[in-house]
Amino acid sequence: MAKIGKVAGAIQIAELGTLAQAIGARYDENAAKIGEDRILSALMVSEKKESTALISAMNRTKSASSLVEKDNARDEAISALFDMAKAYTLLGTASQKPTAVKVSSLLDKYKGIAHLNNATESAKIASLLEDLDKEGNKEAVEELPNLAEAVAAVKSAEEAFLAAVKAQEDEKLGLGDNASAVKKRLVSLLNDKLIPYLNIASDVFAENYSAFSEQVSLAVTKSNSVVTQRAKK
Repeated sequence: MAKIGKVAGAIQIAELGTLAQAIGARYDENAAKIGEDRILSALMVSEKKESTALISAMNRTKSASSLVEKDNARDEAISALFDMAKAYTLLGTASQKPTAVKVSSLLDKYKGIAHLNNATESAKIASLLEDLDKEGNKEAVEELPNLAEAVAAVKSAEEAFLAAVKAQEDEKLGLGDNASAVKKRLVSLLNDKLIPYLNIASDVFAENYSAFSEQVSLAVTKSNSVVTQRAKK
């Protein structure tokens, strides 16, 4: 079979993540046919480790960059909750209005929460959710259709925001390698170790290695074609 080409150096991080995961999956499918090979096994352990590190680094970067988006989402969830409770005080049934007034009065304590700085807003949201979960308040929320879901949406949006904050802090503290550093290691592992080894092994032991090598070759070729097409634009 033709030699496996090297991974293009201009490959993007997300493309490399897709390629690395594909190679890992194809190895798992062919491991039994290949048989015991401590060298290839060790290379694939490293490949999967770097692949996982790359995905984690990508996720950290993505989470950190979406902090504003997550803040806007929680503000919208809070606004929706306040508006719904207020609507029940005006448009609810006779039995709903007293309950709505109770909930709305509680929410009034937190007016302007969305305009606070991030840390203060998070503290206020925690307090708000705690108040709404207290005995008497929780039952009142559950009496008004869809209001419990609106409260749950605020909680979910706040959790997503806090996760993004942690990701940003981790990035600043340098916890875990950044995606560019992992990309450099992973491309080197593929081009300088795994691919050369597979080229030799598939020549000498074609019956065992040809299927996996062909799949790796196809995956690399497909990935490189994307890089080539992008360069032509």
